[in-house]
Amino acid sequence: MFMRGLCLALLFVGDAASAATAAEMPVKDYWRHSEFEQIQISPDGKYLAATVPDEETRALVIFTRKDRKVTGVARFTDDRQVGAFAWVNKDRVAFTMSDRGGRLVSPQPRGELLFMRADGKDKAAYAGGNRGSLLTRTLRDGSDWVVVTDYLPSQKREQADVVLYRVNAKSAKSMKIAFSPVGNARFTLTHDGEPRVASGGVAYRQSEVHYYDAESKSWHKIHSEKDTGLTMEPWVMHGDGKRFYAVMPEKTGPSSLYLVDPNGKRELVVRDEVSDPTRPVMSLDGKEVIGVEFSSTMPRRHWLLPDHPDAMLLKNLQRSFDGQWVSYNNASDNGKLVVFTVRSDRNPGDFYLYDRNDRKATYLASVRQWMDPELMSEMKPIQYAARDGRIIHGWLTVPKGSDGKNLPLIVNPHGGPFGPYDDWGFSAEIQLFASRGYAVLQPNFRGSGGFGLEFTEAGYRQWGGTMQDDLTDATHWAVKEGIADAGRICIYGASYGAYAALMGVAKEPDLYQCAIGFVGVYDLKVLYSRGDIRERDSGVDFLEEVLGRSDAELIKGSPSKQASKIKVPVVVVAGAEDRRAPPAQSEIMVDEMKRAGKEKLVEAFYLQPGEGHGFYKVEHNVKLYDTFLSFFDRHIGKKAKPEAAAGL
Repeated sequence: MFMRGLCLALLFVGDAASAATAAEMPVKDYWRHSEFEQIQISPDGKYLAATVPDEETRALVIFTRKDRKVTGVARFTDDRQVGAFAWVNKDRVAFTMSDRGGRLVSPQPRGELLFMRADGKDKAAYAGGNRGSLLTRTLRDGSDWVVVTDYLPSQKREQADVVLYRVNAKSAKSMKIAFSPVGNARFTLTHDGEPRVASGGVAYRQSEVHYYDAESKSWHKIHSEKDTGLTMEPWVMHGDGKRFYAVMPEKTGPSSLYLVDPNGKRELVVRDEVSDPTRPVMSLDGKEVIGVEFSSTMPRRHWLLPDHPDAMLLKNLQRSFDGQWVSYNNASDNGKLVVFTVRSDRNPGDFYLYDRNDRKATYLASVRQWMDPELMSEMKPIQYAARDGRIIHGWLTVPKGSDGKNLPLIVNPHGGPFGPYDDWGFSAEIQLFASRGYAVLQPNFRGSGGFGLEFTEAGYRQWGGTMQDDLTDATHWAVKEGIADAGRICIYGASYGAYAALMGVAKEPDLYQCAIGFVGVYDLKVLYSRGDIRERDSGVDFLEEVLGRSDAELIKGSPSKQASKIKVPVVVVAGAEDRRAPPAQSEIMVDEMKRAGKEKLVEAFYLQPGEGHGFYKVEHNVKLYDTFLSFFDRHIGKKAKPEAAAGL
């Protein structure tokens, strides 16, 4: 149900950071929920809408721009929370609903679409497809109509039939626009909401791209992954309404951005030497792609329309906030009022309103106002050569004020592993570790996304192999560079990172002094019988390609099966409701340690009730990181004994 009555003071008066150093900030301050997550201005510039999380849910709050008076609130008391939102017109906003989920997975859309007037009244709900509805586009024409994608059940278990509708935000009535020619599709629309491209597929490595001919009112296939061996990922339409931008992998090196015509003919737009294209930079009216962002190393932009007024403004704002990253949120319809975000490795994010008439930026709010960027540590890009010569990129954070030498080190592999990568930006976890005196190393080992398909596929069937060797080589690099004290190194990760942490101390028993696995997988064979990946045939096909299927491969690559080799203390923690990495995985790891006579090395093990793939509640995160910090402190920190630093 909807709730009203959020206090304005709570919305705009955050706790200023009172600590003199980051080390004086309590663990809770690193895990308090953000004050704001997103802010957008209404088409007429009268209102601002924001998503506001709290301990239980995420609400949508609407307030006047001039005096910050709250006019409407959507907050739910059940297990739902507000997901994405967008202004339909000057008076009405549309928003989706999602499940809360865990910290390490994106909130899962529930397929519910709701509408609300700016004053919080006249609410309407759209009852769409049985598999859910997705807000696809607001038309920005002043009308009450939006474009919605419905996902409907199909006779084929793997497939959702996809239909495009126009939905009225006042009445919630709908009219069908198009039916997708391929299952599980994503539509790419013109600026005025007409379908032009549908991309999707119902089987692993069999995606297709279809183009809609408005004159013949028919779809024709212009790309097949099965035929070419390559994916095509449509982004957005070109301003001419006919061609579209799409990302495609190359045989080696990073992916490229192409401009594709109605017949599938491609024209290269841009290709970086290192990074895949991340996202388009759109003009504020949504009609033109003015630039392209790259982010797997230090974030940067390639300008397609460098003289466009919106490109010029963004470049000027970027210069004004030197050392940070500026991005647009949205603008009023006349383009005069622009909401933008400023963030960095030390700044979780600040929201500003720029008035083009008086050329002035006004501070609105912060993601976490209580965190002082001046107290945070810098995140620096690094690269090193793996043992086979492959160049690996990554990130190093050292405690603020330190000389960066002979430090206790936490090696922190990311989750995934295929597709995700660590990029430059604020991380509460990394900043917490750095505040307590630890350097943190985040290698983007082979298998990571962001550096091209060949780099990702180089990690296939390399669980415990060359992917693990890249982490070992990163650790040796940090020691050789004088950054890390060789006797004070731990490896810690979540999800796949947890796997890599436990595999690290099994494969390299003398390299690390301790390991932590959080919401991890430790028995590869169990991935075929438990967890959400194996629930689809395409998921099983994926596992077979990236893991292998033979017992010999799966046993060799499972840290639980190598438990007898572990010689250092470990911590294992999981969420009791985790569907991605079921808690049984953690139980298996601990049981195998016991079976190998290593029970005393398991210094902490628990399953947190009510949590999933990553913890959401502040109190649970405080308990978690108190456990982690105490463990690090004993083995590589201030309380570490010489014999602990030498390995057990």
